Amino acid sequence: MKKLTIGAEKYAEELCACLERARERLWEEHGIRLNGEQFSRGRYTFYTYRVSGTSEGIEDNCTGTAMVALAEGIAEFITDVWERYELQRIVASDFYYYGSDEVEYLADSAVNMLAGLLGPDGKPLRAQHIALSVLEQFSQGHEILIEGLLRFRMQSLQEDLHRVALQSIDEYLMDLEYQEFVKILRYFLDVQEPRLPLLHMVYLDENTTRLFNAEGKPIEPGDITEPVVEDMLMSTLINLAPEKLHIHAAGESLPPLVETVTKIFAGKTVVCRGCPLCHTVHQWEDLPAQKATDQ
Repeated sequence: MKKLTIGAEKYAEELCACLERARERLWEEHGIRLNGEQFSRGRYTFYTYRVSGTSEGIEDNCTGTAMVALAEGIAEFITDVWERYELQRIVASDFYYYGSDEVEYLADSAVNMLAGLLGPDGKPLRAQHIALSVLEQFSQGHEILIEGLLRFRMQSLQEDLHRVALQSIDEYLMDLEYQEFVKILRYFLDVQEPRLPLLHMVYLDENTTRLFNAEGKPIEPGDITEPVVEDMLMSTLINLAPEKLHIHAAGESLPPLVETVTKIFAGKTVVCRGCPLCHTVHQWEDLPAQKATDQ
């Protein structure tokens, strides 16, 4: 087998770590051992590999498998290391008004978005596509320079990174608006005099929530003195301002609406996963319902 050479100008240590993990997987999964060497040439660091043995003692026809393993290692380096640094550079350059902590947060968020794109096998789709491009380069020659690969054969990666950076910023701004929304409602709740010692909120679905007093009786429209203009559920909860709020919601994870309510009523909520009241309400179809038109 001819030797395979991978070189990089930047982040050479991180590249080495990714290649070493690929070499370990190659031995564990295929019984193929690669012998690796490192050398420098100017500003570049190179890593060379060749098959030094197999678990069966046969070294023929191992080149393709070794190429696949190293291509996956290079793809891991590009997606987990290079793209993270490049996203930090893009955000810091194009959106200079963000501080260093925000730049790091936005870059991490963008990386997670890209990693969340999975193929049918449950593996990151982006890394698979990059590995295929690396394999194509290996088929044309056994030496790869990471910067050259990215500059000339993967130009579309830069466009993808700019798009996901913008998406990450959009979601970040939406989250800031959401946090401000929660803060304002908590302020209104703090200045409101409690009208009930205990309120039961039974979440049925994203559009239907039922409210009961401490005795388990439905909250009637007459119990609400303020007119409801928008966001009926939130307005009703703030208007009633219970000292304690028991939330009844089935399922392992909390729905977004319920999460928002728990943040607004922080320290006043108890979440129930199933009780006689929950069971009864799910069977009653004629009780008045509060509609959650907006979170």
